Amino acid sequence: MTLLSENTDSAAASSALAQLPPDPNHGDNVQLQKLWLATQQRDWRSLAVLATSPSVDTMELAELLAKLAWWYRGQPSCIFDFRDLSMRLVDYHQRDVRAQVETGVCVFIALRSTAENPAAIPMARSADAAVLGIELGKSDMKIAERTINEVGRERVLGAIVVRPRGMKRPVNGG
Repeated sequence: MTLLSENTDSAAASSALAQLPPDPNHGDNVQLQKLWLATQQRDWRSLAVLATSPSVDTMELAELLAKLAWWYRGQPSCIFDFRDLSMRLVDYHQRDVRAQVETGVCVFIALRSTAENPAAIPMARSADAAVLGIELGKSDMKIAERTINEVGRERVLGAIVVRPRGMKRPVNGG
């Protein structure tokens, strides 16, 4: 997985590349540290994780980020699985997220793509920040760009790029 900054003003300075092992098991992994640092471009207490294609597992990404929050901040966190959120319940769940944030909990919100579930748009807009989950060879960059515009470019920290399941890693470790 790779977190790439979408901030084109300082892309070289704010981009951090981190190839993650399939099953990270400790907080001393340099690649995980780089991923976490890339999410720290600005302060946030709630982070939306948005898919850009149906095959991106945003719950898995949110769980990884929650572990990193614990490892590197020592901060309790929670994950909301709003992948199947209905528009009717958006306001209710936005209040749930705010209540958790007010108690000092770091909140991660797993969402489907905005093309699959339009309720992801207001939910992601209500978060302090967002990251996109992009799958190599499967995610449509036009959808990713549209998602960034729907959520608000200023809110998006970058994208976590995942390899499709079964795709082999290059020999050089990249």
